[in-house]
Amino acid sequence: MSEVVDGAGERAVTAANQRAAELPAQDWGVEDTIARVRRGDATPREAVEMAIRRIEALDPAINAVVWKRFDDAIAEAACIPASAPLAGLPILLKDAALQDCPFHHGNRVLAEIDWRFPHTDVFTHRLLAAGAIVLGYSNVPEFTSSGTTESQLSGPCRNPWALDRSAGGSSGGAAAAVAEGLVPAAQSSDAGGSTRIPASANGLFTIKTSRGRTPLGPASSAWFDIVNSLSFETRSVRDFAILLDVVAGPDRAETVTAPPAAGAYIDEVGAPPGRLKIGFAVRSGNIDAASHPESVRAVEKAAAMLEELGHFVEEAAPEPLLKENSTALILAYWPAKAALHAARAERIIGRQLGEGDLEPLTLAIVERARSQTAIDYLTCLDRIRDFGRRALAWWQAYDLLLTPTTGSPPPPLGLMPRLDPEARAASALWGRFTPFANLTGQPAASVPLHWTDDGLPIGIQLVADYGREDLLLRVASQLEAAFPWHERRPPAAFT
Repeated sequence: MSEVVDGAGERAVTAANQRAAELPAQDWGVEDTIARVRRGDATPREAVEMAIRRIEALDPAINAVVWKRFDDAIAEAACIPASAPLAGLPILLKDAALQDCPFHHGNRVLAEIDWRFPHTDVFTHRLLAAGAIVLGYSNVPEFTSSGTTESQLSGPCRNPWALDRSAGGSSGGAAAAVAEGLVPAAQSSDAGGSTRIPASANGLFTIKTSRGRTPLGPASSAWFDIVNSLSFETRSVRDFAILLDVVAGPDRAETVTAPPAAGAYIDEVGAPPGRLKIGFAVRSGNIDAASHPESVRAVEKAAAMLEELGHFVEEAAPEPLLKENSTALILAYWPAKAALHAARAERIIGRQLGEGDLEPLTLAIVERARSQTAIDYLTCLDRIRDFGRRALAWWQAYDLLLTPTTGSPPPPLGLMPRLDPEARAASALWGRFTPFANLTGQPAASVPLHWTDDGLPIGIQLVADYGREDLLLRVASQLEAAFPWHERRPPAAFT
């Protein structure tokens, strides 16, 4: 192991493994948990207490959970009827607000004043109304502005598959918690790959949903945040579909809503997708460097599986993906999001944030936003709209686009928070494929079909036409039946 997990970290791993040996072996997914409660095999309180025991036993090794509300969760579970759609499902939040709970976004200043969001998000309301129980918040990078979860405030979140590797970002804590078996599912968000990259790094399934499919406010900038979506990290396709059925749908306070689904998303799981025309790519216009050989292998494996399932697969991709720098375009937009978080903090503390208040990477992003004019921002929005218009035309001829989710396996901890050329190159390679769908607003899934010889997961990405989460669920469930990835688990996660 690297220095990241030597000493105290290695002792935490040993202690976690010893405590985990005392926990009962069991299935631990959304569907499994709900089914046990409905059958009367467990109560909502027992499901919550099981998650609490697993967090206390296993989280010291990975640092996925940064704030806990266990007593409140147990009390709430006692009031949940077994007939509720999510029936006492234990869950973690990332950046969907729960009223009067800490909302620090990995920032030291907000943590020092213990700032709490005054409202509960619509997304969270829908989970609570369905019977889910929030156990706490997951680890995030500062202002959710990085592809790795290594904030100075909370420390690094370690990848359960290799503790010296990144769990991804910005939903790294959410993904690591689900991969390690702390909770059956965790809320995530994705404004440039922040749901899909951690899913890839942790061997999980997710979908970055269509623009407007899930509500964002009021904690997010909501209708302003055209590249973002709130979602989940899950182990199975069925688990994801169950949760999407609960939270999907328009919010009257927002002005962008996705086309309504034809029916329940759970009914799409296992439904035949027909014979699809699928294009694939292992390069992109973001950077000149070749994708890592393992990322290429992941796509080749997926292409072969899709052909065996009866689909037509060929090398083809939208021209904007292949020839344009989608990362640069989203990075021209992203500083406005980070600056909005900073401005909220500045209103609270009554002064401008600067050096010492923000980590170097975050400060650089916020200072870039401060140097932009309104015309710069509006020009960026115009470019995003034009990029999406040209890219979406490709789906008139194809049903799906297949790429690696990440351009490399999970990088070592400690690399990407740096600002040197090596770190920038690693970050660019790692996140080269995901920004495309944020710019176009399309749904994009990360499907865990490949592991390297040394046991690191690499997901493949499937991008569907706008509004077609149903198609992604159908195809992903085909792949899951052919390669049941949820049976693969990190060494100490499920005992």
